[in-house]
Amino acid sequence: MIVEGKAKIFTDGIFYNPRMKFCRDLDMLIFAELEKNEILDAFSATGIRGIRAMLEAEREVVFNDADPRAVEIIKRNLQLNGLSAEVHCSEATILMRQNSFRHIDIDPFGSPANYVESACISAETLSVTATDLEALCCKNSAGMRKYSAVVFKTDAPHEVGLRVLLGYIARISARFEKKIEPLVSWTREHYYRVHLRLKRSTSQSLKMFEKLGFLVYCHKCLRRGVVRFGEIPEKRCKCGSENLALGPLWVGELKDPAFLERVLKRADGEQKKFLIKLAEEIDSPKAYNIQKICSLLRRSVPPTVELVEKLRSEGFKASATHYCGYCIKTDADVGDIIRLLSS
Repeated sequence: MIVEGKAKIFTDGIFYNPRMKFCRDLDMLIFAELEKNEILDAFSATGIRGIRAMLEAEREVVFNDADPRAVEIIKRNLQLNGLSAEVHCSEATILMRQNSFRHIDIDPFGSPANYVESACISAETLSVTATDLEALCCKNSAGMRKYSAVVFKTDAPHEVGLRVLLGYIARISARFEKKIEPLVSWTREHYYRVHLRLKRSTSQSLKMFEKLGFLVYCHKCLRRGVVRFGEIPEKRCKCGSENLALGPLWVGELKDPAFLERVLKRADGEQKKFLIKLAEEIDSPKAYNIQKICSLLRRSVPPTVELVEKLRSEGFKASATHYCGYCIKTDADVGDIIRLLSS
């Protein structure tokens, strides 16, 4: 028997990932702060996330898994925890199209891309996990095939991957005249996790495209910029090298500061430290790897906080990132960063 949070579960060969406990711990804080709508746990496996949501966030949960063996374990684990709930054995896409759910949690093995459209039909709140990092930030053939996005590995790949995922969800939601509002988004270890609201509005779903665009990236000098939909990126960088245009991706905010502040009040320990990093991070899509820039300059790497303070002192927005100790996010150009590192 496994004990996680307030839940006790048996696995009996059904997939359970202990490395995702930290993610589920954060989810409980977020679920407790969201509207008390019924959650569809579309890929329940052992039922650990949904059972914890019932016990720790006072949420009603509908469980689903396509594996009949998992369904039996879910029922057994519900009974073990003194709970009762609706449990389905169905393909997630079919279930989401046959029924309406106001909050849907998609945490499949690998890519969530095939399930987003079905979820967007009825969902008002959407929680999505992606573990196919290669397709989201590194391998162009996989990115094109799964997310209809151009991706190449940059020196700060996690920023790209998180924004490609949100950009994909935004483009799918627009088909249903819905806009997305990210509440909390993060990347850690082997996964991306996003929680967002979807609001139906023809005009706002069109206006949302102002927050979609491309990251223009130079692999030689590490310069990057952002172009919006409808804008044409420069073919060549100032250094003379050919630019890459990555995306489409989300160039807007990754969080709702007011919502995150409320979640923070519920947190302690490692979860609180992590959420503080998210809260302090600026929303610029331009993330730079200081190690890589210092390597070009043939100099040692300064403390991240020191460079951030220098950028702020010159009027730029700047912060550390939650996913990399030697990456920063800023609205400054790489030329400004190089100048400060060289001074």
